[in-house]
Amino acid sequence: MNLNNYTIKAQETIQAAQQLAYNGNNPAIETEHLLKALLSDKESPIIFLLKKNNVAIPLLENKLEEGLAKLPRNQGGEPAQSVSRDLNTVFLKANASLKAFGDEFISPEHFMLALLQINDATAKALKDAGLTEKGLIAAIKDLRKGDTIQSQTQETQFNVLNKYARNLNEAAR
Repeated sequence: MNLNNYTIKAQETIQAAQQLAYNGNNPAIETEHLLKALLSDKESPIIFLLKKNNVAIPLLENKLEEGLAKLPRNQGGEPAQSVSRDLNTVFLKANASLKAFGDEFISPEHFMLALLQINDATAKALKDAGLTEKGLIAAIKDLRKGDTIQSQTQETQFNVLNKYARNLNEAAR
C-alpha cells in the first residue's frame, strides 16, 4: 500500500484506525476500526454523506461499538498491527473505484463505498442503518459537484459553504 496514492484525510483515517486497533489491543486493524475513524473525523465529508442518505447515525455507532467489542484481543505483549483480510479488500476496492470517479487519489469517500461493497459485519451495519451504494454514490457526486480529486488536499475544498458559512438555502427549507 503506497500512502502517496491517498489524500491527506485518507492517510489520517488509516492512522486513526491503526491507533484504535492498538488502543483496543486488537491483533489486526479491522474494517470496524476504519469506520470508527471515518465517523470520528468531524472535518471529513463522511458525516455529510451519511446525513444526505438519512442514515441513522446513532444506530450505526451502536452497531459499530458492538462490533468493536467482539473483536479478538491480544493477551500480553504488543498488539500486532497487521491489516485484516477484509480491510485489505476495502483498500483494493477503494483503489478500484478511482476510475469510476476520475480521481487520482484515494479519499475517505472511496473507503465508505468500499466498506459497503464487502460482505462483513461493518457493511451489514452500514446497510442496516440505511446506507445504500446507489445513495452513497449520488451523495458523493452532489458533494463534489463535478469535481474530481487531483491532489492530496482536494477534499478540503468540498462542502466549504457548509463548513465555513451559514447556508441560507438550507435555512430557508
